[in-house]
Amino acid sequence: MDLSQLEIFLSIAEEKSFSRAAEKMLRTQPAISIAIKRLEEELGESLFDRSSKNGSLTEAGRVLLSYAQRMLNLRDEAIEAVGELRGMFRGRLTIGANESTSLYLLPPLLMEYRKRFPQIKIEVFRNISEKIPLEVSERNLDFGFLSYDPMHPNLQSLEIHRDELVLVVPPKHRLAKQGQVTVKDLGEEQFVAHNVKTPSRTKIFELFAQHRTPLNICLELATLETIKEFVLLNAGIAILPRLAVEAEINSGKLAEVPVKGMKIEKTLRLVYRREASLSHAAKSFLDIVKEQHHL
Repeated sequence: MDLSQLEIFLSIAEEKSFSRAAEKMLRTQPAISIAIKRLEEELGESLFDRSSKNGSLTEAGRVLLSYAQRMLNLRDEAIEAVGELRGMFRGRLTIGANESTSLYLLPPLLMEYRKRFPQIKIEVFRNISEKIPLEVSERNLDFGFLSYDPMHPNLQSLEIHRDELVLVVPPKHRLAKQGQVTVKDLGEEQFVAHNVKTPSRTKIFELFAQHRTPLNICLELATLETIKEFVLLNAGIAILPRLAVEAEINSGKLAEVPVKGMKIEKTLRLVYRREASLSHAAKSFLDIVKEQHHL
């Protein structure tokens, strides 16, 4: 088994077509087919369902898919590591993060990183939290930002930020001038909420259930920025991470209203593989995170 065979295998799996994979790789279709036939002979298993028109993987093909991607990722890391030893300091840094991390925590970290290592390419991907640990473990990502500790045997987890959820309303809302409200006071209000299922969202629902108070959601939206815009338009009120609304609260665009008994914290963690397996590019980013967050 050689890496070129695995590259061809992955290309066919991605394109779902032998002919499209051949075109993408600038190879002839017979050459592609021969490479896959040799790989199948070596493994003793068929990798693609030839009766399917869309290049569907067999069970053996699905098993090989993850291993093939990891092997090619390791090859890329090895090339980058050797290049760094030659003083090139070129490489790639890949990060998986949710919306709030991408908008509010990453910019200062990445600007400092770019200042120190301008030749390293940075890629930030929007990921579902549940998938990030596997992506990091399989070397598709160098780092992931999570609101929980994945407790994965191959990963380390570092707490870098502790946030809390706050209730925000438009400045002219009837609750804006109150020093404190109770959960029951919010039973008549209309809420604008995030439509992504997160531990924080679950805790909000549990809080209202404990107080036997309805949580009336009139709008569910995909991004925190959109939620803030709708609150500003007086479409409803919202419970959001302080990190996401701090600028608007300080400028007076939104008003924070304390809620008695609401103490919902959100811990942000950085997850990564054991430091010994990190590239120079990744180790340098980890150093900056520790430095800027005093860890």
